[in-house]
Parts: sequence; structure tokens; C-alpha cells
Amino acid sequence: MTRSILSGLLGLLSVVAMASLPSACESGGVGDPCLPEDEYDPQFAGFKVTEENIESRSFQCQTRICLVNHFQGRVSCPLGQEAPAPCDPNNAASCGDKGECVLSGAVEPPNCAGNQDCRCQTDDDCYGEGWRCDSDGMCKAHVCRALNDKGEFVGCQDPTAEDNAGKPCCVPGTEAPVASPVCGQCAPDSQRNAQQAVYCSCRCGVADGEPDDPNFNFCECPQGFTCSEIRPNVGLGDPLLTGKYCIKQGSQFESEGECADVPGRVNSDQCAGF
Repeated sequence: MTRSILSGLLGLLSVVAMASLPSACESGGVGDPCLPEDEYDPQFAGFKVTEENIESRSFQCQTRICLVNHFQGRVSCPLGQEAPAPCDPNNAASCGDKGECVLSGAVEPPNCAGNQDCRCQTDDDCYGEGWRCDSDGMCKAHVCRALNDKGEFVGCQDPTAEDNAGKPCCVPGTEAPVASPVCGQCAPDSQRNAQQAVYCSCRCGVADGEPDDPNFNFCECPQGFTCSEIRPNVGLGDPLLTGKYCIKQGSQFESEGECADVPGRVNSDQCAGF
């Protein structure tokens, strides 16, 4: 009797466990916020509003898809920033009145693809201005980080904070400043800011003009979302990422002019909006 009850409980737990496992075709979690992996790169200057990005292995999303639907800047840095001044870590005064000199990032040289033992030899092996070849063979960038009147770090920008003015963009989860200039996010009512353009999604159809794919388990978009083409099939990249995705109703991209009045950094050469 006890064994029968135990077997039944184990069977029930197995069903519950299997039901909780996510799959690519699920629409559960569509619309949940996600942070693109690119933002953990201290060199990453942010996304362009004229482009889309489909991160297909995001463990932040039940659907495994983190969609960047024509968004500008960094999710983690709403106002963006000007390029921080590079500095010399061996010279405490190299930042002058601009703050303290701190490490932004340490990475392998750019020519390291497929090379397991790759080290830089000179600064020329690294990424350009502000990057130096350290004694350990890694390319490192040091930049000036702002301090307040008490000599304390002013803190990083935060996507949930109300007061981000004067604060730098940082690598998410750290106080390491981003080494690149970053555009401010588009206007909140533009449908192109992080809340309206970056979230978990799922593939709901093939690209326009493509034959149906009976072998792909497409999702159905939940209420408040519409199935819209994000990436046409132009013969480049993974064809299984092309096609239609669930996007928030009313957020289909038309032109970069939608960016409108950017509340943060805007540069006519790099950033959309005004």
C-alpha cells in the first residue's frame, strides 16, 4: 500500500517537473524583461534603432529568445554617456578633476579566435585608444570614473532608477564603467525604449514569402502581442531565426524618426532622435 502511494507521488512529481521545463515553442514568459548578453561587454556601445537583434539562447527567458526590436542604446543605461576619458593606472593624477582611474575591462586581443594561448605583445595588438597590453598579455582599458564632492563614486546608471543624471554606464552587476560612448534610449512614448522594444519573445511564423515549415513548432502570441516579421530571410545567418516574432501591439518599427526626443545623450552622427 505504501509502495503504491509512493509510486503515485513520484509519478505526479515527474509530470509536474516535465511540465515546468521550457521549450522553444512556449509563449509563456513573452513580454518578460531581459538583458542582452552584449551588455556584459565593456566595449559595447549599444544597439542601433535601425537594427534588430535576436538572442536565441537566453536563459533569462522561458522561450530562450531575448528580442531587441529596433532599440537604441543599452537597457542597463537609460541616459547613455559620452566616451569616458582614458587614463593611466600608474598615474594617480591622470584623471585630474574627472575622478578616479579604474579598470573598465580585461579581454583577450581581437585576433584570438580559435587560439587557445593568445596574448598581446604590444598596445597595437589591442582595441585602439585607451586599451593597453598588460604584463599578463591581456588587453586592458582604464577610464576615469566620476566622484562626488566627498570623493565617493557617484554610482552607476540603473534601468529602474529615477535619478541617473551624471552617472556612468556600467557593466551590469558591477561598478566597472563601460569604455565606449553610448546613446540615450529613445523617448518613453516612442515605442522604442527598453520597456517597449526589449523583452522575451518567441518565433510565431516564417518570413514573408517563405513556404510554411511544418517541422518548426511555432508559438501563438499571447494577448497584447501581435505576430510581426522581424527578420526577413535574405540568405544570411541561421534561417531558423528569420521570420515573425511576437511583439507588443503598436510597437512595429517604421523609421528611426520614431526615436523622437531622447532624454539622454544624443549625437547626430551616432544616435537617432533629438
